[in-house]
Amino acid sequence: MHQKGFTFLELLVVLAIIGILSVLAVPDLTAFSNRIHLETTVRDITSDLREMKIKAMIERDNFTISFDPENNSYDLPGRKVYLPPQIRFGFGPGVLGPPGNPIETPEEDGITFPSNKANFYPQGTNSMGTVYLVNNETLTMAITISITGRVRIWKWGGGIWK
Repeated sequence: MHQKGFTFLELLVVLAIIGILSVLAVPDLTAFSNRIHLETTVRDITSDLREMKIKAMIERDNFTISFDPENNSYDLPGRKVYLPPQIRFGFGPGVLGPPGNPIETPEEDGITFPSNKANFYPQGTNSMGTVYLVNNETLTMAITISITGRVRIWKWGGGIWK
């Protein structure tokens, strides 16, 4: 008498093949996730810098963002922002700065603002500097702010800033 169906061994073989193929076929989602976290963090900091510039002009008062590389955070008036665990202030190996004219290794803590503080004034001016951020995959991005308040995002790749 013939019974229809699969033996337990056949089922295990098929499951093993599916498991092996799925490991080979699925891209490394960790690297993708780390890149997305870095890009999101850079956009958030950029927004905060722009917001402080506008607030200083509207409220006719000085505003400061204080960067704290030791605690992987920065302070805005009334709140503290922590970077995601896979992101830190700093840069990957071989990175040169500043992004507009890369000739030397950036500040060790990844922040070039005087005393790690970005200051914004009612006249629409601010302190200028750069914040470097790196993820676990050593992808480095930078945010620069000029004396006129222009905020620009940079990504290090292939030995140059883009």
